[in-house]
Amino acid sequence: MKKIFIVLSIFLVSCSSSYDVDDAEKAFTEKYPNLKIESVEKVNNDFFEIIIRDQIFYLTSDLKHLLAGNIIELKTGNNLTETRVKKHRLSLLENLLDSDTVIYKPTKTSHIITIFTDISCPYCKKLHKEIDKLLEHNVEIRYVFFSRNGKDDGAYRDMVSIWCSANQKELIEKAFNDDSLPQKDCENPLDKNYQLGYELRVNGTPMIFTEDGTIIPGYLPYKRILEILKSS
Repeated sequence: MKKIFIVLSIFLVSCSSSYDVDDAEKAFTEKYPNLKIESVEKVNNDFFEIIIRDQIFYLTSDLKHLLAGNIIELKTGNNLTETRVKKHRLSLLENLLDSDTVIYKPTKTSHIITIFTDISCPYCKKLHKEIDKLLEHNVEIRYVFFSRNGKDDGAYRDMVSIWCSANQKELIEKAFNDDSLPQKDCENPLDKNYQLGYELRVNGTPMIFTEDGTIIPGYLPYKRILEILKSS
């Protein structure tokens, strides 16, 4: 089950001040010292943009009001906030090396999706059964092993074993078929994946990221995934 919260806020603000980015960061940090700021930028004379993980907040230029929600450009209807969030996600995904993923390549690649998957997740298993259909439609798949329950979990150890195997894809099939796996250990990317998932706010699996930074949360049938890819 997934919950989507949409907050739509349109503010017409006219402020003028001499505060800069450092002042905005200081004001925010003093109020919320436990939140790690990714970046602070001055959007225009009215707002500072503050990114916390992949959430965007707006601080008015007089440092008096903090706004949480989407900014919509009335003329075009474009969601400027979502555009910035996508760009931020892509900047994080650029840190993901191909060598830290399991890649399924079609004969010809038209789209690439990155899937945070957990072999103990029933909906990951359901999605995995449809990857052949995605491959037939020229969709390249990059699996990122992500233990949603952390390191103290049997699925974490099994995914390490899969990673350390010479035949990763064969063991992925066995894992999703609930077969037992030979236990192995080696240097692996699972801890890095977990940190990346945290930064991307991966709070469940499967979590799919498209090439433009769009999120497809949870399981969707392959036909619906193809529709989203074609429309992006």
